[in-house]
Amino acid sequence: MITVIGATNIDIIATTLSGFAAHDSNPSRIVMGVGGVGKNYAHNLSLLGENVQFITLFGDDYLGDLAKKECKRLGFDLHLSATPNGARSSMFLCVNNTQGQMQAGAADVAIIEEYLTPAFLETRIDDINRSQLVLFDANLPVAAMVYLLDNCTVPMMADTVSSKKAVRIAQALQEAQCPRLHTLKLNKIESQHILGAEIGKDPHRLLTLLHDLGAEHIYITDGARGVTASSAHQHSTLAIPSLPPARIVDTNGCGDAFISGLAFAFLQGVSFPDCTQYGLMASKATIEVSSVVNPNLLEELSSLNPKTRTLITDNNESVSITLS
Repeated sequence: MITVIGATNIDIIATTLSGFAAHDSNPSRIVMGVGGVGKNYAHNLSLLGENVQFITLFGDDYLGDLAKKECKRLGFDLHLSATPNGARSSMFLCVNNTQGQMQAGAADVAIIEEYLTPAFLETRIDDINRSQLVLFDANLPVAAMVYLLDNCTVPMMADTVSSKKAVRIAQALQEAQCPRLHTLKLNKIESQHILGAEIGKDPHRLLTLLHDLGAEHIYITDGARGVTASSAHQHSTLAIPSLPPARIVDTNGCGDAFISGLAFAFLQGVSFPDCTQYGLMASKATIEVSSVVNPNLLEELSSLNPKTRTLITDNNESVSITLS
């Protein structure tokens, strides 16, 4: 079982029908649905056949009821989630150009900021630690991330989400007493902000500092230019080419799909760096559809045959084996 901790949003996404014009009304195709970074992780992993324990906060309003019904329909275990009295639903609004690339976005995740506290997590930590893996993102308050880093005993993966939120994860790693982060995923722009602009100009120094802060595996995505994957355990940094999509429909959700693919590979025992292909394939599959989650994700990833798997011995030691 995997535990996902994060936001559930009401997404309103507009894709312009002609060239995007700032400061003007743009003829567009507008869709609304239930999304959010955390919900997207949970949805992707559920489609991949994993049991998902989702810890989120629902608004105490009509939109919150809608989001909760959708999460139940998708089969998430919601017994650790909550609906704070009087809370407003989390929402995300964005405008894409005709190529599906975001031109402007706005997020209201105040419900997460206010209610997803260390005290909230403390009452749930025993259930969290019964998971195989915990996945969270930088929408969480710093104090909540620090609590997880200090009290979660199972492997954790985290996503920086945006350049403004990326610094939260760096701060949490710096404040935690014994940070243990299995995987940190960020994109190229976020990597230039997470520890400051000067450090962001030096990729080698950036990776070294992030590893020193407690991130064992780091993945920096850079669109069509591929991924930089770095492992503190294996003392290696690799440049891995992207998987070009057949067509670009909508880039929303691609980063969420990438880390979901990494999480799925981890749960299947796939070793570094082979797990990167799962992230790339999941991202490619998502960019080719108009929704933030590709409903055929399992079929898309089924073509991947890992070269290595990690087995756990009776002494709780990890052993990598090569598959023929």
